[in-house]
Amino acid sequence: TTTTTTTTTTTITTTTTLPEEISCIAFGDPHVVSFDQARRIKELGMLTHVEMWEHSWKTPSVYWRDFYESGSFWLVSSAQIKIQVLYGPPGGWIRDVVVGGSFLQGHLFRVTVEGLDVHMSWDGEPVLQNFPDDFSDGQGLIEARFIENDLYQDVEKLSGRRHWRLRTKMRSLELTLPSAVRMTINIGKGWSGENFLDVFLTMRKQEDGQDGHCGRGEGDNNVDWLRWRVDPLESLVSPPALLLETGRTMGTNASDATNETNVTADYCMEGAKEEFAEPCEHVLNQTGNAIPMLFLDACKMDVCMGGPAMLSHIATVAYQAYFKVAAASAGVALCAFPPSHNHPYMWDPTCYMGGLGCLADGKNIEC
Repeated sequence: TTTTTTTTTTTITTTTTLPEEISCIAFGDPHVVSFDQARRIKELGMLTHVEMWEHSWKTPSVYWRDFYESGSFWLVSSAQIKIQVLYGPPGGWIRDVVVGGSFLQGHLFRVTVEGLDVHMSWDGEPVLQNFPDDFSDGQGLIEARFIENDLYQDVEKLSGRRHWRLRTKMRSLELTLPSAVRMTINIGKGWSGENFLDVFLTMRKQEDGQDGHCGRGEGDNNVDWLRWRVDPLESLVSPPALLLETGRTMGTNASDATNETNVTADYCMEGAKEEFAEPCEHVLNQTGNAIPMLFLDACKMDVCMGGPAMLSHIATVAYQAYFKVAAASAGVALCAFPPSHNHPYMWDPTCYMGGLGCLADGKNIEC
């Protein structure tokens, strides 16, 4: 007699769901697109052309907020990730960005602009002193590239203007950090040629939450702006250094900050900014995509405060916002691929017939 024993093996597959990827943008003097507002921009990018325009014109004011205050504030504050910014006058142009927290294992990366100078450091040691340039710590904590922002030149060409700015370069810093944190920092020039910074941030929602001027990312659009002023004892830079920097900016807020043309934020907000509506609309509406037009009021304010040089700068920020926040989700929704197709394509409103990478789905030039 033969006995046969059959063994059944059960395989259990476990699927790990990653936390939501959230984005935040701080730009200009300054305006902040919170995590919640960036999520709305992402959802807007998934609409059809007509739906996008209808929705954006019905709710034009929910996609960014102004903050006219000087001093050091937390852009992001969580148990793991700390991003500190210094808003300087007039208004609050970003002058300093410091990234730290336990996700960097106690290390600090810092970008500071003062006048025409740009300083970047890793744990206080100068890095990225050439242009273009790159930097890595060798331990996988930071990969940084200091490069030309090609989008700035594209905006100038789209605008149809042919002048010396086509020969200028906007410099941008691309950072890849642990915990799926990615940052882009633009170095811009304002009314007097002095530098300022724009910050684009993408990260995963933190298990224990996050807060700061980027908000909580919980859908409530609630930001307690003044609460997030940096306490010197909690600063990523030394308390004496923070007090010195804050002293340079405090007492010069939006109401009394002036530039070389004696333009104040109050003067612009009271109506003077409206004279810049037409040039701002022209430079933002080059592709017919509605998302850059969400930045129309920000453009009017910054051009009023910062001069004509801000036209192309804010337009570049607006298009960067689209590409960093909405382009990928728009590609999923609008490219003509089968639903099961897992593709990395995006929806690019600047595409044209014959353009490199355009018409990827064989049906839509913008795909």
